[in-house]
Amino acid sequence: MTQTDPGRARSLLNLAREAEQRGDTTRSLQLYDDALTLLEDETDLPLLADALRWKGTLHREQGETELAHRCYKQSLVHAESCGSLTCRGHAYNCLAIVAQRRGDLNESERLYAQASELAAKAGDVRLLGMIEQNLGVLLNMRGNFAAAEARYSSSLGTFESANDAEAVSWVLNNIGMLYTKLGHYQLAIETFERGIALTKSRHDALVETILTLNLAEVWVATGKLDLAEQACRVSFEGASARGDHLTVAGALKCRARIERERGAFDASIATLRIAIFEAEGLEDRLLQAEMLREFGQTSRALGNPEEARLAWREAAESFEDVGARHEAAEINALLASLPS
Repeated sequence: MTQTDPGRARSLLNLAREAEQRGDTTRSLQLYDDALTLLEDETDLPLLADALRWKGTLHREQGETELAHRCYKQSLVHAESCGSLTCRGHAYNCLAIVAQRRGDLNESERLYAQASELAAKAGDVRLLGMIEQNLGVLLNMRGNFAAAEARYSSSLGTFESANDAEAVSWVLNNIGMLYTKLGHYQLAIETFERGIALTKSRHDALVETILTLNLAEVWVATGKLDLAEQACRVSFEGASARGDHLTVAGALKCRARIERERGAFDASIATLRIAIFEAEGLEDRLLQAEMLREFGQTSRALGNPEEARLAWREAAESFEDVGARHEAAEINALLASLPS
């Protein structure tokens, strides 16, 4: 192993992150693996921990939850070996996100608390802002919208003060989703469009695709189906090109809703079946529940109350399991509206 290997590994990791930002997932994963091969026998354990975490996050964003979890666990091992508070904090934060996706909110909270304590000790302001945002997502899921907005605002202020455009775009996405849920559609549109403008300026195709899909949901909610269809198609094509099963499944769910709003109920059911198949193995309990909610809506529109009942019962159970009380209450109200 030569003295230049650490520098070579860093160069490969920079290239991997650039490829990831462009949406070139295959290239990014190959570069991460090449860098990890160089780092196997190196003593730069913090860099090895970072590399594993970055690779894990790419897997997570593709919907490959178990692969992400494995990378994060390996990252934590190396972070603990080198004693880096920041690396340990990042690993716990990422493991908390996985637990949250899987619906284990108590474990997620525990891990966020560990991450926050380590970030504070390390004086890592950016990590503290990331954790603050993620705690906002947790509060949003539980229906505590005012507290969620306060967390998001705190996180946004941290990132704006640091001129951290990448992190600002993450928070804007979550704020936009909260505004959508609350029915503040104009605020949601403005927030998503601001986020999209930031991602375009950074050539961040991955986050742009996610923001665009969430903007499509606002267009559906406001009845602007042509705009919704265009945004949904752009998101679907971008996610498909990079093998992002999570966003593909979300785009299919959105397409199914557009089809239902247009009265194409059979097409909507067919699209939802494809979306459910696409989501298999992603371990995203919230997305699965949302798909079941849509399936119930379209089944009722088709005049199949029993199919709607079955889908909504499963959706309500899933929403309750992940602590999404607001959504669970909405589904239970829909169930009560069905003929007995």
